[in-house]
Amino acid sequence: MKYLTTSFTLQLIVGVFLTNLYVGFSYAQAIQLPSLTETSPYEYKVSIDGIPDEKLIELIQLSSRLQQLKDKPPSSLAALKRRAREDEEGFNKVLRSEGFYDNAVAFDLDESKTPIDIAYNIEPGPQFRLSSFQVKTSRGHALPQTITLATLGIEIGMNARSEAIIDAQNKLIVQLANNGFPEAKLADQEAIVDFELESMDVTLTIDEGPYLVMGDLVFEGLTEVDPQHLYRLAEWQSGQQYNAEIIDKLRRKFLRTGLFDVVRLKPRTTPDNTELRDGIVPVTLVFIERDHRSIGFGASFSTSEGAGTEFFWENRNLFDNGEKLRTDLTVAEIRRQLNVTFVKPHYGRLEQNLTADLNIKQELTDAFDENSVAAFVGLDRPWQENWTVGAGLSFEFAQIEDTESEESYALAGLPLTARYDSTDDLLDPSQGFRVSTKLVPYLGLNEVTPNFLRNEIDGSTYYSVLDDNRLVLAARGKVGLMAGETASDIPASKRFYSGGGGSIRGYKHQTVGPLNDSDDPVGGRSLIEVGFEARTKITEDIGLVPFIEGGNVYDSMVPDFSENFQWGAGVGLRYYTAIGPIRFDVAVPLNRRKDIDDAVQFYVSIGQAF
Repeated sequence: MKYLTTSFTLQLIVGVFLTNLYVGFSYAQAIQLPSLTETSPYEYKVSIDGIPDEKLIELIQLSSRLQQLKDKPPSSLAALKRRAREDEEGFNKVLRSEGFYDNAVAFDLDESKTPIDIAYNIEPGPQFRLSSFQVKTSRGHALPQTITLATLGIEIGMNARSEAIIDAQNKLIVQLANNGFPEAKLADQEAIVDFELESMDVTLTIDEGPYLVMGDLVFEGLTEVDPQHLYRLAEWQSGQQYNAEIIDKLRRKFLRTGLFDVVRLKPRTTPDNTELRDGIVPVTLVFIERDHRSIGFGASFSTSEGAGTEFFWENRNLFDNGEKLRTDLTVAEIRRQLNVTFVKPHYGRLEQNLTADLNIKQELTDAFDENSVAAFVGLDRPWQENWTVGAGLSFEFAQIEDTESEESYALAGLPLTARYDSTDDLLDPSQGFRVSTKLVPYLGLNEVTPNFLRNEIDGSTYYSVLDDNRLVLAARGKVGLMAGETASDIPASKRFYSGGGGSIRGYKHQTVGPLNDSDDPVGGRSLIEVGFEARTKITEDIGLVPFIEGGNVYDSMVPDFSENFQWGAGVGLRYYTAIGPIRFDVAVPLNRRKDIDDAVQFYVSIGQAF
C-alpha cells in the first residue's frame, strides 16, 4: 500500500500565485530584457491538454509563470526551459491543493517552431477524499462541545482541498477563542495521503493554552469620557467563559459612539508577568479619545436659490457622557436660519435618544415670506434590524406672508417618524435602500391656524452594476399627503412644493405645481416625485452622473394626476473626497413652460443628490 506521510502547512492556491509572481519579478530584474521594438528569437506559445474541468484549467493558467511573462520572452533557451520546469512544479502544487495527489504533469518544448511551442499534458488523476479529520489538544483540555466538524466546515467524504483544511484551522482557532481559549494556536498538522484508497487523513494538534474566565472590565486611557457611562453601555457580566466575540462586539459598540479613535484590547498578562494559567483574567480596554469639539463650513449654489453658506459648531461630549450639542447657522439668499440641537444618548434606556431642537428661521421665497421660531423634543430608538422609530412634541410660531394674506400662526404638532436604512454609506451609497415616513398631526393654537394632518414618505434604492462601484444605478421617490382644510387655509410653509435642487432639478425653486396669476407658486396638499441617476466613475476621483427627475404638486389631499408631470434632466460632475462627493449639476426642463422656466439651471453642493 502506497502512502505519503507529511507534516506541512497546506498551501492555498493564492499562495502559489504569490510565489510565482514573486519569482517572476525577481527573474525579470536579473536578466537583460529584449527591446519592445525587437522580435525575440525565444517567443513562445503555451497549450495545456488533459484537464476537462474549466475551474481547474483556470487555476492552472493563473498560476503559470509562462503565461504571466508571455510578453517578456527570455533571453536564452535555457531560461525558457527553466520557466517551463517551474510551471511543471507549480502545476503539481495547484493539483495537490485541489485534492489531485496522484497526478502526472509533463511538457514538450519544440524549439523548431516559431514561436517555440510548449505543450503540457496533464493527467490530474482521481480527486482524493477526506476520510478522517481529528483535532488533538496538547495540554489535555477537552474540546468544547460546540466545536464540531460541521462548525468547522468539514464533512467526511468531501474533496481533500487545501482551502477547506486551512479554513477549518482558522475557524477552530476563532471558535476556541470564543469558548474560553483565547491563547489557542496551531502546534502541528499532519496529513496522510493513501494512494490506494484515494483518501486523506488529517490530524491537527492545537496548543489550546489555558482555560480563561472573564473577570472585571478595566478601562485605560480615558481623559474626558466618564467611565460610568461606558460601564452602563457595556452591561458587563464578570465570571463568564472567555469569549473573544463578546469583547469584539463591545469594542465596536464603543467605537460607534464617535467618542474614540481607537479602542483596543490590552494583551492578557498576569500581575507578575508569569505564564497564564487556568483561571480568571481581567479584560482591559485601552482608549484613545477623539477631539470632542469641531467646527465646519460649507457652501452651495444654484441658479434658482442663489448662493448659501453653512457654519456649524459641535461638542460630542458635553457632560462627559456622550451628549451632543450642535449649532448650525445658515446664511443664504433666500434663507437665514439658526438651529441648535441637543442629543442625550441612551436616555431612560440603552439605545434610546432624547433630542431637543430650537430653530429660528427667516425664509424669503416667491411662494411666501416666513419669520418663525420652532421647538421640538422627542425620543427615538432602534427597532428590529435597520429601523429607527421616534415620537415627539413640537411647537411653532410663525408670521407668514403669501400671495393672498399675512397671518400669524401658532401650531402644536405630534411628529411620528420611522426610518429604514440598509445602505452602505451615508453620503455616497452604492447598495441597499432607504425609506422614511413622517406623520405629523397639527393642532392650531389660535383662531387663524387650522387643524390638519401632514404625511411625507421618501424612498431611495441603490444598485452597483460594475465592480468597485464603477457604475451605480440610483432611484428615488417621494409622496406627500395632507388632510384637513383647503390648501389656502393651511400655513404656506407647511404646504408641499417641488422644483429645484433636492427635488426636480431643471426648474426654479418651488415652481413645479400650482401657480397664481403672477406665476408665483402657491403650494398644494399632495405631491409626488421620482428620480433616476446613473453614477459612473471615470477615475477614482471623478464621476459623471446623467439624471432625470419628474413630479408635480396637487391641490387635492392625494395626488389626482390632474396635471402632467414636469420632467427635468441633466448631467452632473462628481469630485470624490474623504467627506463625500462634491457635485456640480446642470439640468434643463424637458417640458419647459413659456415665460416661467429658464432654459438651464446649475447646482453646486456636497453629497449626492439623494
